Amino acid sequence: MKAAIIKSPGKIVVEEVATPRPGAGEVLLKIDACALCGTDQRVLKGEKNVDVPIVGHEITGTVTALGAGVAGVPVGGRYAIQTVIGCGHCALCAIHRENLCANGFKAIGYQWNGGFAEYMILPKEGVDQGCLIPIPKTMTAEVGTLLEPLSCCINGMRCIPMETAQHVLVFGGGIIGVLNALVARARGAKTVTIMDVSQDRLDLHRKLGLPFDHLVNSTQVEPAAWVRQNTAGRGVDVVVVAASVKSLVPVGLKLLARDGHLSIFAGMPKSDPVAPIDLNLIHYPELHVHGANSSVRRDYLEAGEFLASGKIDGSKLVTHTFALADFNEAVAVQGNPASGALKVIIKP
Repeated sequence: MKAAIIKSPGKIVVEEVATPRPGAGEVLLKIDACALCGTDQRVLKGEKNVDVPIVGHEITGTVTALGAGVAGVPVGGRYAIQTVIGCGHCALCAIHRENLCANGFKAIGYQWNGGFAEYMILPKEGVDQGCLIPIPKTMTAEVGTLLEPLSCCINGMRCIPMETAQHVLVFGGGIIGVLNALVARARGAKTVTIMDVSQDRLDLHRKLGLPFDHLVNSTQVEPAAWVRQNTAGRGVDVVVVAASVKSLVPVGLKLLARDGHLSIFAGMPKSDPVAPIDLNLIHYPELHVHGANSSVRRDYLEAGEFLASGKIDGSKLVTHTFALADFNEAVAVQGNPASGALKVIIKP
């Protein structure tokens, strides 16, 4: 089979490698589509370490072979793949919160080879956990790749009462900011605003006809002044920080109405994650602060329902599709905010 192999930081070569065979308890999948994400960019540049030469974790595939002992998985079945695999023994794994595994979860495309190849193995641990997420025949492979990032947004917002939110503001206009905003809209938020520093991204949202009320360039307006003007001084009900910019967290707290919710969706650089915060901004207005770390099966299933029902139109988000042979070109396009790319898909 062909696969995109990391040779060294920044050097990825598409070459012929042996097609894997499923061992006991494993499943072999033919990759139908695998999407690029921001974390993949960091890995490919050598900024984030992984244990395998083949990455890619936003995957849809078709089962082509079963290892010994696998039951209930039909050959020919189409699936999205849950990325996170827990230890299976701790208290959190016991309640299917593998994303918070007490022993540290492992992941497809990080500890096991991922989807930038013609075939991949889902390990026994993933099969046993239920990491094969069925997708309907009516869903394209490209849209199916959205289950993984969309599930992460669903998990990050699970504790936030979007159904009663008057105004949700998302910092970050990349695909993760867009997906967070779409979940807010799908769950009933009345007004949804995206703020970003890139006018190219905001213009792309308009071009794609995404269902947001306000697209605000935060280099041209001061966020607090804009919020005061557009909420009659009340503040917004929810702020989602979907950009890895730590200064946005204290800024976001100041934008919230009383009893508001702040989601720190984006991880911050581990080399510099600390930001000063006036804790009274949380105490007196009774604000709620939420973290977000990957997702689990329930989130994938909900993501699939949003996409299959049309509550979220995934087809608008897939802007570019590349063959595996053009992998490096796809990486360049996905990493360029001026390219007009939102979601970039590799189809082996």
